[in-house]
Amino acid sequence: MEPTILCRQRRSAQFTIADIRPTMQFGRMQHSSIVGFLSGIVTPEILAAEIAAEVAAFRASLEATAHGHIVISDGPLYLVTRDGARRLLEAVANGQLPFDAANYVADCIVMNDDFDFADDAVRDAIYFVEDDSGRFVAGEGDWRPTRDETLAALALLD
Repeated sequence: MEPTILCRQRRSAQFTIADIRPTMQFGRMQHSSIVGFLSGIVTPEILAAEIAAEVAAFRASLEATAHGHIVISDGPLYLVTRDGARRLLEAVANGQLPFDAANYVADCIVMNDDFDFADDAVRDAIYFVEDDSGRFVAGEGDWRPTRDETLAALALLD
């Protein structure tokens, strides 16, 4: 079954790999990269490689200042479905997408008005991944959810 994309856009397998940037500078997360991942066009591994420098800079800023700054490109409204949320949580649970990258993607989804949630379960799943940056800033040593916690959140989408 084809993923549901609520926008007119060309499907493309061409995605830009993020430049290596100085630690405190950030790239611009591409709306199309998130849409590509959530819709299954982009693999978790490709997404992780594409945004690695942005994620590292974001984490360095959080460590240094307790503040992160996210810049994401605009795009057409995209409805995050249960399949997309499931894809994100499965990639984390299976170790295909590092949690730092998943957390960054979830932050981008939450912070951008060009994403909406199909229902409350989808919203809760995205917020489950996004919420942990607050614990990171607070200095909690074990701030990432466990695999069991991630699988429990994933089960709520069924």
